[in-house]
Amino acid sequence: MKNILFVIGAMALIMASCTQDEIVSSDNGREPANSGSCLTLVGLSSPQTRVSIGDKAGDVYPVIWSEGDALGVFSRTAGTDINNVQSLLSDESIGQNSGTFTSDDVKMAETGATELLIYYPYRANTALAESGNKITASLLVEQEQSRPGDSHHIGKYGFAYAKATVSSPEMLAKFTLKHAMAYVKFSIASQELSTYKLKSVSLYDKDAKTPLSGTFTANLDTDELTFGAEAKPYATVSLATPELLASTQDIYLTTYPADLTDKPVYIVVTLENDQQTVTIPIRKEGKELKANAVNTIAINNLKLSDNSCEWYEPVETRLLAGGWAYGESNCLLTDISTSGVSNTISVKARGNFMEVEEPKYAKTILGCDLNVNHKMIGVNGNTTDISPVAGDYTITINTYKVSGGYDGGCGQVAIYGDDQTTVLWSFIVWMTPTPQEQAYGNTGYTVLDRNLGTYMTGEGNNWKANGVYFQWGRPTPVGWSGTVGTNIPTKATDVRFSIENPRSLLYTNEVENTKSDWYLGAWTGARTDRKDDFWGNPNESSTYLNPSDGHKSIYDPCPKGYRVVSPRVLNEIEQKAEFVKLSSIAVLKYCYDGMNYAYWPLAGCKWGSNGGNNGNNTGLDASKGAACYWSNSSASSYGNDKDQGATSLYYKVLDTTWTHSSGRSHAFSVRCMKDTENR
Repeated sequence: MKNILFVIGAMALIMASCTQDEIVSSDNGREPANSGSCLTLVGLSSPQTRVSIGDKAGDVYPVIWSEGDALGVFSRTAGTDINNVQSLLSDESIGQNSGTFTSDDVKMAETGATELLIYYPYRANTALAESGNKITASLLVEQEQSRPGDSHHIGKYGFAYAKATVSSPEMLAKFTLKHAMAYVKFSIASQELSTYKLKSVSLYDKDAKTPLSGTFTANLDTDELTFGAEAKPYATVSLATPELLASTQDIYLTTYPADLTDKPVYIVVTLENDQQTVTIPIRKEGKELKANAVNTIAINNLKLSDNSCEWYEPVETRLLAGGWAYGESNCLLTDISTSGVSNTISVKARGNFMEVEEPKYAKTILGCDLNVNHKMIGVNGNTTDISPVAGDYTITINTYKVSGGYDGGCGQVAIYGDDQTTVLWSFIVWMTPTPQEQAYGNTGYTVLDRNLGTYMTGEGNNWKANGVYFQWGRPTPVGWSGTVGTNIPTKATDVRFSIENPRSLLYTNEVENTKSDWYLGAWTGARTDRKDDFWGNPNESSTYLNPSDGHKSIYDPCPKGYRVVSPRVLNEIEQKAEFVKLSSIAVLKYCYDGMNYAYWPLAGCKWGSNGGNNGNNTGLDASKGAACYWSNSSASSYGNDKDQGATSLYYKVLDTTWTHSSGRSHAFSVRCMKDTENR
């Protein structure tokens, strides 16, 4: 084992100036010709990689190495032991434009030369391909910049490489790094939206699907990049500390080099204030993104009218939770009649533009949760067949009281794209006479008098008061019985799987590393896989009794103006409600104003751990054994890896126990409280 020095000369890392025209401008404005230019490397006192775009000195941009810089090294030479070895910058090279990097205890070939494959910056998960001088790495889809104008993050997402030869006893390698990524500088300005904070910018080739980020392999012999099957046609950079768009802001993105010439691309700009998020997709003609060059995109006067898609709604008042949605609410609260009641709703997309497409068709997927044969819901006048979405991207939902049918219940309609098969989104149709709002004592909360999905309260001693069940965080229910919907093992590594299977309980007993959650995330089982903000109230405290109420999210299942109850509502019921066992159901009876009562049925649940068929539904058995209700909050903070559930009310009659956290895959009842922000 020996120490090896890698010396990079000053001239080897000075890159010549190269100017490129900007790709687009929303008002045909042009930046000065010298604003787009090659990459600049500037040092930082940081353990991360140090690339930044700085000021040109003469005709070149100098490279400055900084503390913590590191190369990664591989070798295929027989007799070596060099497999992604980290080589650290020496102290004397900090702040210099030439660098000496050192690796300790490296096993070189005993005789002859050792061939080295070198890359920058070092990453533990970078790998040597099975054959050839090829290195496989990844460019993150989601990138982060600290604040406007600060490009120090650029190198963290870049990739540079070289080959070198070392012979004993010299143990010295000299080489030139070749930068493989393209760098995009967005310059954003706006008069109309100057009171908003710039949050993120994305570049998206929606039509041609040209790869811009993801896993790639660099061939060090041919200088070619090949992209993995899951490469994305977009990349996004977000600001960790957004600032008001009161003046032009620069934000920097790393992408694959790509020839976007004559291809329409989208620049997706997202802004936010305390009340809403604004996302504007701007469709423009693209140009070539060159490797190792700064490619400038200027949007000189951003406006809401720059939105290029009529089917996309740029303004969203609900918490986006990093996702997307269609329509302004996931639940339509409506009455029914024998002649039919019609409600027209918008189905425009909103949120993450890279995850949505134009809604084209709509169809009823469940007419009534109480009886699947009752055709109580129609879309555009049709209770069975698919129909086109209207030209203004609305659908009309018709609700009927059928002969011999119920006075209400819960159904569902879905929207589709061109294929008329894949569900893009679905909407709850909650058919009930107008629920009563009940002010819960001195708590400050106003709660609806019935479970979501039912048309009666528990006072009626009728099991139909149970309503429908939700797995925590999902925007649509799974139904109350085994005859409504299906049960499938979860594959929800992202939200899309749950959206495309809206009537399915996603169970976990055949799936590893779930921690009793239908949502798998990175699928490692770690707490970081969880998504605590699905229903708008992530818990940053160390207790289940989250002190925050959060905000209504795009995944919240309650009707407009309401949201899933706070944990403090459930705590109020636990502390002050009385258990009453009636002939048909059991309820928790709560006096909310000193005279009148709210009724919380012991509706039971479907267990997400085992598929939740009829035999596992605890609400309809003879013992009337459990009250199971979700709040809008996760159980505790990300610092607590032990408790990865969500805050619940789980009262078990058999031993009169209360449980405050439950696995998120279980399907429980939901109560809605008034949303004071009316979202």
